[in-house]
Amino acid sequence: MAFELNIFHPSKHVVWGGASGNADLVLVGNDWSGATFVMSFAATQGGTPIAGVTLGNAAAGSQGISASYDATYVHPETGAIVGATTIRPQIDETSLEALVWGSDPSADLVLHYDLLVTPVGGAQQVFCYGTFTLQPGVSD
Repeated sequence: MAFELNIFHPSKHVVWGGASGNADLVLVGNDWSGATFVMSFAATQGGTPIAGVTLGNAAAGSQGISASYDATYVHPETGAIVGATTIRPQIDETSLEALVWGSDPSADLVLHYDLLVTPVGGAQQVFCYGTFTLQPGVSD
């Protein structure tokens, strides 16, 4: 079942997600390391995806989405070993800086997104959706 996740990123001058882990999504109990991911961003809900920031499967550390499974992952509430997939999206600084900001470059840029996933042998589904709010930041 899809869930709404509204994302806030404080500056277009730093990478979003990636090795910092600040955008990680953890799926407890399932191995989606071989799944296909697509995360698209648009100016309006239901709008045309913005070129340059549609994320697909990529190696960790690259713009896109990497996924890794840890069979020894411990459930944070029960303490049971349940396994989990860490889904790690990343948008590079150059892609964020290239976004068209509109008439007021000091205003937040609010985009809409969804993250689609197709597990191996499964049907494509919406994993999460919401707004992606990007502040312009101050310096590089």
